[in-house]
Amino acid sequence: MNRLMNHLIIALMILPITFISTAFSSENVLDIDSYNKELRTAIGLYKVNNYNEALFKLEIFAKRGDKTSQYIVGTMYLNAQGTKQDLIKSYGWLTVANEQKTQAWELPLTMLQDKLPADYLEKLALEGQKYIKLYGAKSQRLKCKNVKKLGSKQPSHRCNKIEIVNGYYFVDDLD
Repeated sequence: MNRLMNHLIIALMILPITFISTAFSSENVLDIDSYNKELRTAIGLYKVNNYNEALFKLEIFAKRGDKTSQYIVGTMYLNAQGTKQDLIKSYGWLTVANEQKTQAWELPLTMLQDKLPADYLEKLALEGQKYIKLYGAKSQRLKCKNVKKLGSKQPSHRCNKIEIVNGYYFVDDLD
């Protein structure tokens, strides 16, 4: 009986080590510092109006679930910044970005819904659902919750990546 117990204890000690080594060898993890540095660089390109390069880099983060990137990419497709106008992609990105429930982010979607014909909106809604399935909070391992803001009584709704292992994010680069 003691021997069986010893084997069980050893197996339970090895199992977490195996999981951690698998997670680190996986292509689907990125250390948080690198992730944030690359994201800041991408947003910086957008802020200095380098739209062609910004779109390419921001779309990577949009696909990883970053809500700010999703919103920016959606507005870039809407306003033809660094690309031709594409209302389908714009609607898809804006829909998934709005999982974060930021009031100002609803404006472009509302504008599209008010101005486009109902049959076209049906097509756009299907695209929005596809984007949520691929790039939404659930598939990209984000946690969305209300967060209190300093100096405000009204909490804001934020979606943030969840660390899968201390210091590492899950990233699913789908393309």
